[in-house]
Amino acid sequence: MATTTKKMTENPVVQRIVELIREQGKKEKDLTDYLGISPGTMSKWKYDGSFVYIKHIDRICEYLDTTPNYLFYGPEDREERLTPVEKDVIRMYRSLNAEKKKCIRDTLKYFAE
Repeated sequence: MATTTKKMTENPVVQRIVELIREQGKKEKDLTDYLGISPGTMSKWKYDGSFVYIKHIDRICEYLDTTPNYLFYGPEDREERLTPVEKDVIRMYRSLNAEKKKCIRDTLKYFAE
């Protein structure tokens, strides 16, 4: 009996999702658990070209600490985009008074050196 190996879809969004999972040392099963979907559903994204992942894109980005722009458009300007965590840090920073902002900047300078 011959075995066949399925070829992953050429969909760049799915390829980026799989790449980020691998880069971050995570497992596809952890993502499917996080999303509350079956591993078979993710398999359909990877091999059958299903676009059902679109309804989960915000949660996928949250889990992988990335942005929809990165997933849809690629790494060209990845450094210029903010992740949800970075946006949250900026929001918190903006809520501080001038003295606390200076303290944060001084602390960041210390760690950056």
